[in-house]
Amino acid sequence: MLFAVIRVLGQYVLSTFVSQQKYFPKCDVMNDPRLIKSLTYLGVTPFFIALWLSWADQPFLGVMGAHWFISYALIILSFMAGTLWGQMVTASRHIKAIALATNCIVFAAWFAYLLAAVAVVLLILALGFIGLYLLEARVLKRLDRPAYYLDLRMKVTALVVCAHVLMLWQL
Repeated sequence: MLFAVIRVLGQYVLSTFVSQQKYFPKCDVMNDPRLIKSLTYLGVTPFFIALWLSWADQPFLGVMGAHWFISYALIILSFMAGTLWGQMVTASRHIKAIALATNCIVFAAWFAYLLAAVAVVLLILALGFIGLYLLEARVLKRLDRPAYYLDLRMKVTALVVCAHVLMLWQL
C-alpha cells in the first residue's frame, strides 16, 4: 500500500507541476525517453523490495513481504490495463475487443487474490503481466508509440515476471 501511495503521489506531482508549462516552460516530460525509462524502472523497484522483505521474513509496517508484493502487483496490473484501456477508447472495434480482454486479465487476478492460494495468485499475476504485454504489442501496430517503447515494456515485463518467479520459488 505504501508503495502505491508513493507512486501515485509521484505521478500527481509530475502531472500537476512538471507537465504544466508555467512551472517548467521548456520541459516536455512525456517526450523525454530518459525520464520515462527511469520512472518505468522505478516502478519495478517495489517488487524487489517486497521480495527482499519476504526473503528476510521481515514485516514492514506490520505487513509481510508477500502481501506487499501481491497487493502491489494487483495495483500495477490494474494500472497497466487501465492505461491500455484509455488509449483504446477511440480506436477501432478490433482494438476495443482487446481493451475488454485487459479487463478479463485484471478480474482473473482479483478473483485469484480473493479465492486462491498464494502460489496460484502469483502465477496468475505473472501470466497477467505477460498477457498485457502481448495485447499491447499487438495493439502497438495501430497506435503511435516511440520506437523504444515496446522494447522497454518487454524488459520491464520480464523483470516483473522474474520477480514473480523468485517469489514463487521462495514460498
